[in-house]
Amino acid sequence: MAKSGLGVTIGSHSLRAVAVVKKGAQWAVTRAWSQRLEESLRNEAGRVLASKGFRGVPVTLGLEGRDVIIRYNAVPPVPDWRLRNLMKFEVMEVSGQSGGEVSADYRKLNLPDPDGNRGEDTVLVCLARNAYLLPLLASLEGAGLKVAGGCPRSVALFSAFSVNATYREDETALLVHVGAQGLDLAIQRGGELLFARSATPGGLAFTQAVATAFATTEAKAETLKTTKGDVSPRGQVRYADSTAEKVANAMTATAGQVAQLIQSTLMIGRAQTKLPDLKIDRVLLAGGGASLKGLDAYLKHAMGVPVERFNPFEGCDLSGLPEDERAALEAAPHEFAAALGLAQTPHEPAAFRLEVLPEAVRRKRDFATKGVFAVAAAAVAASGLFLLWSGRKDASAEVVRQASLYRQAEERLTKAPHRQMVDDLARAQEAREKHRRLAQLGVPGVLLSDTLALLADGMGDHPEVFLEETSLLVDDPTPSYFLLHPKGGNNGGFQTRAHTRHERSASVKVVGRVSEGPSPEKVFNEFVAAVRSKAPGRRLVVVTKKTYQARERKFELEVLPGVTLRPKGDLENASPWRLRGPELVTDEGAAAPTAVRGTTFEGLQVTVPKDDVNADDWKALVETLPAAAAKPAGGS
Repeated sequence: MAKSGLGVTIGSHSLRAVAVVKKGAQWAVTRAWSQRLEESLRNEAGRVLASKGFRGVPVTLGLEGRDVIIRYNAVPPVPDWRLRNLMKFEVMEVSGQSGGEVSADYRKLNLPDPDGNRGEDTVLVCLARNAYLLPLLASLEGAGLKVAGGCPRSVALFSAFSVNATYREDETALLVHVGAQGLDLAIQRGGELLFARSATPGGLAFTQAVATAFATTEAKAETLKTTKGDVSPRGQVRYADSTAEKVANAMTATAGQVAQLIQSTLMIGRAQTKLPDLKIDRVLLAGGGASLKGLDAYLKHAMGVPVERFNPFEGCDLSGLPEDERAALEAAPHEFAAALGLAQTPHEPAAFRLEVLPEAVRRKRDFATKGVFAVAAAAVAASGLFLLWSGRKDASAEVVRQASLYRQAEERLTKAPHRQMVDDLARAQEAREKHRRLAQLGVPGVLLSDTLALLADGMGDHPEVFLEETSLLVDDPTPSYFLLHPKGGNNGGFQTRAHTRHERSASVKVVGRVSEGPSPEKVFNEFVAAVRSKAPGRRLVVVTKKTYQARERKFELEVLPGVTLRPKGDLENASPWRLRGPELVTDEGAAAPTAVRGTTFEGLQVTVPKDDVNADDWKALVETLPAAAAKPAGGS
């Protein structure tokens, strides 16, 4: 039986579908169709596809946007049944945090382990909010199309690469899908998915930049972008007229944001995969936004690696395509790359298979494929039991007894893993909370001791400085947070309960003076610079609370055990980062720091991208940390 597939991407501005059939070892593309689709008409996608003759083959749907979440869980090697329970817990936790139900699927990553000491599995979990997913499923199924499952567009792009591209086993490639609203990125090495994420901005940001520059509508700006836009590096392009140059100038800043986002993705990917030496050998662009003239040249200039538009159709048979669809595909094959990966995923072992579906839909589908056989088996068993009962009552009684024993055993076997998971989670939460509390209780004493030693070092080099006051300030706030608890009764499941906890923080107030002399203010500045230069070694942060008071030769400092950084954007409701020993990180080729690296008070090393940090906190951080603290990404 021929293996057929249909991949569909429903973006905010376009609808694309690719239908394929596998003939022997080769894939043949039978349809490759696209159409502009305004966001308000997304729920009409099923009707539009049905009108174009797309029927009969289950759809693998591409997922994208802010309603799709990709998470990574590090778990010890466990049996499949326990992993399923852990992932159910993860889904319930995200549902509670996001304020609505989500659909999910997961799969282990096959990450390199060059040192042989990874000791744990990394599981990629994709979650989609049902408020986003269910209307799309209803649109497709209402038009007579069956849905096999949803898959993130970044993962679909990887599948298109792993199935169709030619690559070296030691080659690391970054795949970038430029959509209207955002970017979908995937890092692969040797045909294995290492990392995937979604981020902004996307192609619409270029349009909005042009609209602002020309004070015009987005529709007119889109026309200017596609007809005159060119973001090739200066010196590599000649503009047809002054309008083309103005369009290019308007879009250059957005191209820079895209380049920075790609660089930050690489940095996050290094931290997530625990491969600090991970480097990109080439970049492949896909999606409608990748058609922007000069974008490949701009990224090549910014990143220093080959950048090209991705054509996954080179090994496919296109002879069966309608003539107009074949012409459109050959003109811009990169725009259909994700849809091709979706279409091939159900039938290709090399693809990274995810099937994100609501749990109710998944159960219904499983029953449709497996339940019929179970019902038939039950009917045969019932007939046999009836014959036994009618012939021999003793045999019937034995059947009843055996059935009772079977049910009891089944109940023990099914409930034991759940109870074990509940116990494991409780122990893990208790141990983590004890460790956190002990670490925070010790912060004030360690801070005061380290501060006094730091000041002693600084005054040793500057005898003109003396101290009037050193005060230890301790704060014990009790913010509220939520934990998952097992529900009572026999039905299992979890529920959230509000808790409060102490989050001890501390600081040291330092008041001092400078002895009379020819330039006491210079002495103060040199003293502060010396103290700040030595602070990172003691994992401290020195803040100048007040400017130097020349009349009284007096100054005031505050010494902190670390920095507190508030999140922004999608993360604004998350807990802040509290980092000890912060140091700025600068991507290769970047002019300014792009992240901060430090250790939490619980002892975990983390790297926080600049794009995730509140702008005011980031500005204060850069002003506080000495320039010497900035290190290249991947550095130690």
